[in-house]
Amino acid sequence: VGMFSCKLIIEKNDPPEALRQLIEIDKILPEKYYIRFYLGTCYLSMGNAETAYRCLSQALELNPDKQDIPSIYSYMGVCLKEMGRYPKALEVLAAGAALDADRTDIYNLMGFCHFMLKEHETAIKYFSKVIELDPSSAIDYANIASNYRDLGNRQAAIEFYEVALSLDPSIEFARLNLEKLKQ
Repeated sequence: VGMFSCKLIIEKNDPPEALRQLIEIDKILPEKYYIRFYLGTCYLSMGNAETAYRCLSQALELNPDKQDIPSIYSYMGVCLKEMGRYPKALEVLAAGAALDADRTDIYNLMGFCHFMLKEHETAIKYFSKVIELDPSSAIDYANIASNYRDLGNRQAAIEFYEVALSLDPSIEFARLNLEKLKQ
């Protein structure tokens, strides 16, 4: 009941109000991993990645249900990505992927971190893993294209941007990059 109450609070309230309510619940039900988790997601939605990361780390220390651990790692990875701590994010995300090999969100984040580290071949590998799991993921085709662009493989970049836009024409960066590559 506590976990579902926290989830509803996050879904039904703006972040400041949700945070206020979660802090009150935390006083009544201390040391519950799911409260720390939802506090973390709330802080993250408010742009406070450092505090969010601390809350999520605490959630991991409070013996979460096994099936919730990959989600905690995923959100921790988002926090670290937001802080620009890409190598650490990759460590955390790898731990999540080891527990659930079907998490497209984790592979997408890993691809993004490798892209930011200019490790384009590795980034392509992770974005391709997302597509393997979800062939309709337009953003991941676009992400692969951006890596090919940065590697200087113009033709592959064009092909992947075109696939991305055929699946989702609203991906603005893909459209702009495709136009530049076709000039």
